[in-house]
Amino acid sequence: MILQKIPLKDGRTAVVRPAEPEDAAGWVEVVRSVAAEGVYLMTDRATRSPEEVRARIRDEDGTSALWLVGELDGEIIAVADFLRGRQAKNEHTASLGISIRHDCRGLGLGEPMMRAGIDWARRVGVSKLKLGVFASNRRAIALYRKLGFVEEGRLKSEVILRGEPDDEILMALWL
Repeated sequence: MILQKIPLKDGRTAVVRPAEPEDAAGWVEVVRSVAAEGVYLMTDRATRSPEEVRARIRDEDGTSALWLVGELDGEIIAVADFLRGRQAKNEHTASLGISIRHDCRGLGLGEPMMRAGIDWARRVGVSKLKLGVFASNRRAIALYRKLGFVEEGRLKSEVILRGEPDDEILMALWL
């Protein structure tokens, strides 16, 4: 995949491209900022260090994972990873995660990043993409449904967000 120029809803242009090892610190910072919000990710902090992310990106063979970044004015504002199953029994699947910085949500970057990951999955022979999303994250759920993801399960009151129970919805897209 080469870089894609994405016209944003506010008139600016972002770039979606495969991550490079030198993007690791920016990657971790985006995940850290989204995790700190406490309502979109299972974790409340970035669990991978820049060194770990750098090594994962550097060692990627092109078929077991796709690491994407979204850039605006040379700054990483969004990240997505599509990680293929590591066993023979589940290598036809890939899990995905996407994080967009708070101040850059709603500009139209999530969909092109997801479509790039879906294209990669088809190209490398993945037949099922899967994710978990909190039921309160209506904007993300709407995007996933628009792209063809369906609910495969629901973990009732799986998390407590802002003092209230919330479900985790398990969604998948069969390719």
